[in-house]
Amino acid sequence: MLLRTLAAPLLSRRFGGVRVLSVMTDSFTALVQETLARHAMLAEGRGALVAVSGGADSVALAHALHGLGHRIEIAHFDHQTRAGESARDAAFVRGLAAALDAPFHLESADVAAIQGGRAGSFEEVARALRYEFFLRTARARDCAAVATGHHKDDVAETVLMRVLRGSSPAGLAGIPPVRVEGGVRIVRPFISCSRASIRAWLEARGIAWREDPSNEDAAHLRNRVRHELLPRLVRDYNPQAADALCRLAEAQRGDNDLLDSLAAEALARCMQADAGLDCGAFRALHPALQRRCIRLIAFEHGVDCPFARVTAAAAFVQGAATGKRFDLGGGVLLYHGRTHVTLVVPQAAREAAPAPLQVPGRTEAMGLAFHARYLEARPAGSLAAYCTPRRQVFDADCFGGALAVRGRQPGDHFTPLGMTGARKLKEYLIDLGMPEPERGRQALLVAGGRIAWVVGKASSAETAITEATERILEIEVRSCG
Repeated sequence: MLLRTLAAPLLSRRFGGVRVLSVMTDSFTALVQETLARHAMLAEGRGALVAVSGGADSVALAHALHGLGHRIEIAHFDHQTRAGESARDAAFVRGLAAALDAPFHLESADVAAIQGGRAGSFEEVARALRYEFFLRTARARDCAAVATGHHKDDVAETVLMRVLRGSSPAGLAGIPPVRVEGGVRIVRPFISCSRASIRAWLEARGIAWREDPSNEDAAHLRNRVRHELLPRLVRDYNPQAADALCRLAEAQRGDNDLLDSLAAEALARCMQADAGLDCGAFRALHPALQRRCIRLIAFEHGVDCPFARVTAAAAFVQGAATGKRFDLGGGVLLYHGRTHVTLVVPQAAREAAPAPLQVPGRTEAMGLAFHARYLEARPAGSLAAYCTPRRQVFDADCFGGALAVRGRQPGDHFTPLGMTGARKLKEYLIDLGMPEPERGRQALLVAGGRIAWVVGKASSAETAITEATERILEIEVRSCG
């Protein structure tokens, strides 16, 4: 890992060769400011948590937002890699935060060791751990958004990679300027800036950054696209290839928004609470909406379907024989009845032993990732507004035993929050209009064998927050990966 520092005219402050800027009005930061405003990225008066690796893009982002007058905090995740070199990255970012007078947040984990016990590549596991840390920190610090250094070239590379892998049209949307994960906005203020313009801006100001040799490793597809494929397209086919790919992504994001909205309306018309997906109504849809409906069904059940499987599933719904099954992924099956398709979970999955919940921490069970943490204070505003189908809070001292995640069992009952008296879980789910196959895969959070949360539906009155609550446990559920 190399530390790169360049000479520049004297500016306001220095830190290890880095000049810290206080006022910037150049064309680069004007473009950043315009991007922030156009996408309403940062709420006035609230801070942004800047994810800083130490590389050029994230270092420039911290300087630019600081120079534009935004209140920032800096977060860095140390992957414990490269024979201790990553620890020097962390020290560098800590120094940057000090120079900018910004609060610094550090988390460190042996990602290689963790990855050895999980499904997914090193990069996938590292990303999941980083973002869990960023989102948790942003919520704890009341930051309006997590800001990352993704830029225009990243978008172009992502689109190219997805084309090579056979992406669905939705995948061609690339990296969005703003997205929401876990109730936190993730923003990309550099999304209209090129990599070259970012580095030129840093060099003109003598701002230091860290170079990661792994970014040159041709074993990684993205590096080959970045250093070989995209430059060749620019040189031999279109000097504006990166801009063209970004325009494609922007156009596709608009199309996605419209098609997803239409698909949600179409799926609502096709789904019958007591029977499942109406095959006749599904057949009447345009093929593009059929595929979108399958994607929505998969996403709702925590399954990330590749395009080929989405297409095959749509064909299954339209024409499979009665009694046939289709593997949607993640243990979720489609079951074809005579006129309707329902979701089923293999019997083995239903009878799996309860999975102990790590508190605080992350636990994967029943195709879902459970993130548990203790809150430092009661959420602002009403709890009803704070809680969602994927986020719930509990009185941590009211659990009657260790927490675990499991499926439905005969005799399950609980008292839904806002009601009095116990109800059989089976009757509660039937009243919601949930078909039997879905009831079989319903995830439950249990404490000492008693239901604390019908995940995504209702929590138990026995573990609800009251005025006497001293410790609050928040549990957030996401799709695995």
